[in-house]
Amino acid sequence: MTDRVVVLDGFIPAAVLSDSLAAAGISAEVIHQSEFPSGPGVVALLVGPENTGLEPRHLSALPDLRLLSATSAGYDHLPVSAAHERGLWVTRAVDYCTEEVADHAFALALGLIRSTHTLDGSVRAGGWDVTAAPPRRIAGTVLGLYGFGRIAGALAVRARTVGMTVLVSGRGLSDRTAELAADGIEVVGFEELLRRSDVLSLHVPLTPETQGLIDERALATMRRGGYLVNVSRGGLVDHDALGATLRSGHLAGAAVDVLPNEPPAQDDPILHIPNLVITPHAAWYSPQVARTLAEQSARNVAAVLTGASPVGVVAPPGM
Repeated sequence: MTDRVVVLDGFIPAAVLSDSLAAAGISAEVIHQSEFPSGPGVVALLVGPENTGLEPRHLSALPDLRLLSATSAGYDHLPVSAAHERGLWVTRAVDYCTEEVADHAFALALGLIRSTHTLDGSVRAGGWDVTAAPPRRIAGTVLGLYGFGRIAGALAVRARTVGMTVLVSGRGLSDRTAELAADGIEVVGFEELLRRSDVLSLHVPLTPETQGLIDERALATMRRGGYLVNVSRGGLVDHDALGATLRSGHLAGAAVDVLPNEPPAQDDPILHIPNLVITPHAAWYSPQVARTLAEQSARNVAAVLTGASPVGVVAPPGM
């Protein structure tokens, strides 16, 4: 029986994945599909973040499975504990779209500060008045980053280049205070980050600890007239509270690339929140990224099938 690699991600180019596997000496059939597979022969399952609902029972229906891989940095859509207990490698994509996501977050932040989206809407509604949403100066604006991995680091470089003040908060940063200060970045606690940031940008994974992190209390703590940017996971934000905060005028605007439910239904209240810019989970994408994901996925499949360790390990095989 020919080994099969099943891909539940329409952005992964099958030809590049197949060619990369062949170049690594792996003979496997690459299959794109939209439904969770079952039966023997499937050695690797690559799952995009839009494919939710994967459960332990689906893994049990794949007796030959050796690798479960998220084709994204986030892996909250995978049943990691069940896969670990089953003895599978679980991986996520690493460092494949750092520049793209940093660019997207930066563009959203600058658009909020300069009111480009709001002013565009005003013009289309018949207005021609800068005071409808007065743009602000970017230099000197305080950008707060919650979480400081590769993407937030790349965003900080961009922000410093245009004269923004950068604050960071998150796990494990207290030991890096002096190092980051040398780069003009100040480490602060979460509460201080909320109070001082003109723009708060989120860069942490969705976990039980971060679910609903930006709630009514956090939003009330943020600086009046400030902005929120989220390119990480929709579940980090209580969107009902965000809607109330934007309607009250406490925050001047927000921009999100991720939602709790994607895509939203046409009657989803989130689509009617004022001063909220929404992009369709696009921060990660560029044509170069699709190829990078395919090549990285192929290397991980080859590593697991030849007894080596893959990259981006979330959980190694359990005992």
